[in-house]
Amino acid sequence: MIPGAIRRTGAGPGAVSIIEVIGDIDAALSLCTPAGPCHPGQVRLVDVEGVDQCLIACVSNERVFMMPHGGEAITRRLLTRLEAAGIRTLETAQPLGAADEYEAAMLNALPSASTTLALDQVLDQPRRWRMFADCWTNADERRSERLGRLLSPPLIVLAGGPNIGKSTLLNALAGTQTAQVADAPGTTRDHVGRRIDLGGLLVHWIDMPGLRQTDDPAEAAAIELARPLLEQADLLLAAADGESRWPQLGRDPDLRIGLRSDLGKRDDTDVSCCALQGDGIKDLVSTLREALVPEADLASSRPWRLPEQALPDHVTQSPMAE
Repeated sequence: MIPGAIRRTGAGPGAVSIIEVIGDIDAALSLCTPAGPCHPGQVRLVDVEGVDQCLIACVSNERVFMMPHGGEAITRRLLTRLEAAGIRTLETAQPLGAADEYEAAMLNALPSASTTLALDQVLDQPRRWRMFADCWTNADERRSERLGRLLSPPLIVLAGGPNIGKSTLLNALAGTQTAQVADAPGTTRDHVGRRIDLGGLLVHWIDMPGLRQTDDPAEAAAIELARPLLEQADLLLAAADGESRWPQLGRDPDLRIGLRSDLGKRDDTDVSCCALQGDGIKDLVSTLREALVPEADLASSRPWRLPEQALPDHVTQSPMAE
C-alpha cells in the first residue's frame, strides 16, 4: 500500500470530513494536541493547530483516520498541514486493505461514523466477531438495526400546536439560532430541519409548523405538505405545554414531550423541559437516545452486523432470543 493521505469523503459541505493516513502515522499524530501515540481501536479528540478539532481513530499501527468538521476549506487546510509534515496527498484512492472480512466490514462502515460513540462501536466490531462462536438470533438482527442508526441518522419529527416553544427547543438542542422564535402563532410556517447530536447519536430533527386550523392559505398549505413526515418519522414526538392540548397526529406518538415546564408541568408526559432556561434538556436527550439506540444495545458484548455486512459462513441463524 502506498503511504500518504487519502480523502474518504467527497468535496462539498458535510458534517464530517474523513482523511485516511496510511504509512507514517507518527508524522500525522505529531500535528495533534494533546500529543501521544494512538493505539489500535482508540478514538481521541484532538486539536490540529490552524485547522480544527479532529476525531482521530486508529485502526492499526499504519492506518489512522482524521475527521475534522466537514467543509472544503477545513479539509484542504488539514491536507496542507499533512503535506508539510511529509505526508503527500494521494489523488487516487487506494484499496482499503483488510486483515479479514470483519476488518473489511469495519473499514467500509467507518466513514459513516461521525461521532465518538459511533466510532467506538464500529472499531470494536472485528474483535467481537473474532470471538463470536454462537448462532445469530432475531434479537441480534433487531439490535443491529437499531445500532445502524449510529451510522444513518434517524428522523425525529416534533409536532404540536403553535406558540408552545418547539422552535426554542430546536435552537437549544442545536446550540444555534436555527428556527425563528416569536410570540405570534404561525411563526414557523414551513417545517424546519437540522442535524443534531443527541449524546453521540446524530439525528435529523424536523420541527413541524404549528398544527392548527388557519385561514392563512400559505400556512395551511405548509401544514399539509409537512404531514407525510409524521408517517416517515423513526421517532414521532407530540409536544404540548401546560395550557395546550396534545396534537391530533393520525398515529400514536412514540413520546409525549412537555414544553415550557417553567410555566407548569403536565402529569401526562414522558419527559418535560424548559428549553429557554435549559431545565430538563439533559433528561430529554437521554430519553430520545434511549428510544432510538437503547443503552443495553450499546453495552452488549455481541457483535453488530454492520450495514451491507453478510453473516460469516460459519454462523447459523436461529429465531431464538439472546
